[in-house]
Amino acid sequence: MLLRTLTSLLSSGARVDTGDGFWLPPQASTYSQGIDWVFYFIYWICVFFFVLIVALMILFVWKYRRTSVTHQAGETVTHHTPLELTWTIIPLILVIAIFWIGLDGYVDMIRPPANAYEVNVVAQRWNWSFEHRNGAQDSQILKVPAGRPVKLVMTSQDVLHALFIPAFRAKQDVVPGRYTTLWFEAKEPGLYQLFCAEYCGTQHSQMGATVAVYPPDEFDEIIAKDARWLDNYTDENLYQAGLRIFARCSSCHSLQEEVRLTGPSFWDVHDDFGKKRLMEGDYEADIDENYIQDSILNPQKDIVATYQGVMPTFQGALKPREVRAMVEFLKRLDEVVDRQGNPIE
Repeated sequence: MLLRTLTSLLSSGARVDTGDGFWLPPQASTYSQGIDWVFYFIYWICVFFFVLIVALMILFVWKYRRTSVTHQAGETVTHHTPLELTWTIIPLILVIAIFWIGLDGYVDMIRPPANAYEVNVVAQRWNWSFEHRNGAQDSQILKVPAGRPVKLVMTSQDVLHALFIPAFRAKQDVVPGRYTTLWFEAKEPGLYQLFCAEYCGTQHSQMGATVAVYPPDEFDEIIAKDARWLDNYTDENLYQAGLRIFARCSSCHSLQEEVRLTGPSFWDVHDDFGKKRLMEGDYEADIDENYIQDSILNPQKDIVATYQGVMPTFQGALKPREVRAMVEFLKRLDEVVDRQGNPIE
């Protein structure tokens, strides 16, 4: 799915944020320029005073150095009212100015326009899920239109996360048991990086996603198709839909044989299908359709030996037919990918 998105946007000449470069990423949202202005305003004030203070230090060290053993220290100055007023009033004015321009930008950033396009975001270790109002869902790809305000309504299913899109200068905590919001307006089509910016566990650094920004007319068509994407699969080929749903699992499970992440490789489940496997608690469970379904909806029921029970439930996050697709996907994995995880054409 990500490959098709990438190909589509690249063919249209869209911008791609690779994250390369030493300095700030491209200004890809409408309020990013204002944020950068505040950053550079503070930055150059710091540079000015750093150079001034260091230069004066060097000057005084040289000018008032002790030139001989008989050189005695002069009278010590304990008070200088004009100088003290100067170094109090000027910084006060600068701090007030920084506060004011920062507050002005902050107020704009926390008040989304009334006509903003809404996307529900669910964070859970260690992936992102995005749901549009028409029922279209994606994992690891946030699709939005260019030139239109977008409001993200976010919550977490486990621990504290933070959604961060550097090119948009957008960052907001995602809190379990609460809803937080974030809005932005992308200026042009392209692909941009999305990160979790709050440490959330062992796979925190892998909790990334892609923001795909489409031209408005193309976006409407794509989201309408995404809402019906599963309808394109019959019961006979439903297993093929599992590869797209797997994007929600990829941070913890591998499609490569014998590659152990937080959870077992999907090849382990496929190879053991129809057999028994040792579970925590020193008992064996049948690896069948019920086991796969329970692992998705009630993952704490049977935990494979030597693994920790850290998987969250996908109850409510996956529709019944999507669960069926994953069951069939794992049963027929060798028809979809090879043992290195490459899709079979």
